[in-house]
Amino acid sequence: MSCQITFIKDKIKHNFLSCYQWFGGIRMLLSTNKLKNLRIENGWSQEVLAKASGLSVRTIQRIESDGKASAESTLAIASVFEISPKSIMATTNEIKVNWTRKIIMKNMMALLIITGAVAMLVVLAGSVNLVKDGASGLFLVLFLYSATIISFGTDGMLKSLAGLKYLFTDELVGGSQAKYLSVLFSSQVKFLYGGALVGLVIGAIAILGNVDTYEDFVFQRASAVNLIVLFYASLLAESIFRPLSLKLKTCDMSS
Repeated sequence: MSCQITFIKDKIKHNFLSCYQWFGGIRMLLSTNKLKNLRIENGWSQEVLAKASGLSVRTIQRIESDGKASAESTLAIASVFEISPKSIMATTNEIKVNWTRKIIMKNMMALLIITGAVAMLVVLAGSVNLVKDGASGLFLVLFLYSATIISFGTDGMLKSLAGLKYLFTDELVGGSQAKYLSVLFSSQVKFLYGGALVGLVIGAIAILGNVDTYEDFVFQRASAVNLIVLFYASLLAESIFRPLSLKLKTCDMSS
């Protein structure tokens, strides 16, 4: 193994000298999946790759995490695997994310603040029981993902569920996949309000169709319950799906 690593290092030096002028100073975005697969296919640990490439283990871990690498690191890794640097670069349809605890906690805190603000308004309005309606929530979720399957297919629904994780990061590098998810989440905002409209209309028909059997209090209570589906739709749309759509639409496409 030591002889192999020495040989690889010699090749790195040769390739580096011949390519540095072309790459010099450029920050690269590598495909973390391609890099991990290459390392695993060779049966190497991160420590072995670090030793062979002359980079630190910490650098290898960081590159495999967020894909960001200097020109020197890119050339060193490419030389180890005897491939072109371009072959390990991220393609335009990949979404690269820099997951850090600070960013995750910041976004979680923002969600908690929104939740707390809504909960405070609910308590001021009277009681949490006023906005509890499992049937409305279930209907809205089923409507949302049924409409998603019709419009984007089952794969679109699965990508929507997987894409919820991007709510907890700010540092995104996107491509065609980010644009696709942005359109998907934007459409889901419309599906939520569409489902709420259907629920409101059906509820109104049920209430007005039986108005003769209601006392005033029961009529008012039924009318209030009918608005819960709109409350759920606006809460999901404006705190989750619209922010996700805007984040993916405006994510940094060049860094």
